[in-house]
Amino acid sequence: MAGVDKFGVIFTVAFVAAMIVIMATVLQTDSTFAPSTDSTPTQTYSPPPTQTYSPPPTPTPQAAPQTSSSDNLKYTIRGGIVDSVSSDENHNAVKIMMDSRLDGQLTITLTSDSVTPFDDGTYFVTVDGEEVEFTQVGKRLTIDFMANSQKIMIYGEGYKSGGHDMSSMGHSDDSKEHEAMMAADKAAADKAAADKAAAAKAAAAAAKAPMAVTIEPVEGSGAPGCEPECYSPSTATISAGGTVTFSNTDMAPHTSTSGTAANGPDGVFDTSLIMANASFDVTLDNAGTYPYFCMVHPWMEGTVIVE
Repeated sequence: MAGVDKFGVIFTVAFVAAMIVIMATVLQTDSTFAPSTDSTPTQTYSPPPTQTYSPPPTPTPQAAPQTSSSDNLKYTIRGGIVDSVSSDENHNAVKIMMDSRLDGQLTITLTSDSVTPFDDGTYFVTVDGEEVEFTQVGKRLTIDFMANSQKIMIYGEGYKSGGHDMSSMGHSDDSKEHEAMMAADKAAADKAAADKAAAAKAAAAAAKAPMAVTIEPVEGSGAPGCEPECYSPSTATISAGGTVTFSNTDMAPHTSTSGTAANGPDGVFDTSLIMANASFDVTLDNAGTYPYFCMVHPWMEGTVIVE
């Protein structure tokens, strides 16, 4: 019995030890395959983008049109205020004085009593002394102006742009403006005249005879048959003080002697005998016509004109 108890104790201790080993192994395995908290995916919340409301741009306020009449002249102005409208009988014109703080437009209906138009029914308009384009329908004129413009002048018969016929105009506060425009026209005319003179001078310089020319005998001129053009060129033109170079490109020797074969040398110049591939220069200071010939081959004749 004592032997059996001893064996039972040993068995029990071994069994418990084995169970402890098995449990430790199971726990280690569970720990190895347990999911790591670090590998858990992180979800980040991103709020939707904030939408900013932008109100539409505020339209630039436009000046309300001003409609009125003065001296039986009806007008509408936008961008300014008309201070006065007056007829200028001395100038056959209408003067509009205004206060404009914006770019604007004036529409005015004229009458035959206020301004007599040109023969073609048109008018001439200035804004602060500068000619401007305008729209005309009958006697109604639409005139654009810039901010800070002060005076609009509407001229009729008797006033001509680009010449300015002042014969029918008297003297008034606008005389300085007219004088300035006349001075501008004169300056433009003077410039045009100066440009024309410069162009004529340039054309004359381009057409002026050269200061140098080369003359050569034609091939085979050492025998008759080349006349009347045995020299090339047979007639040459230079300016006074210019130089003529007689170059012998022929195989035969030649001379270039002033005068004619019929009357002989006149003593103005003589190159003497020029051998093949040689040349001789002659300077002629006085204007005139100088005939010359070859004393060796008298059928060879040419002319030099000095201008």
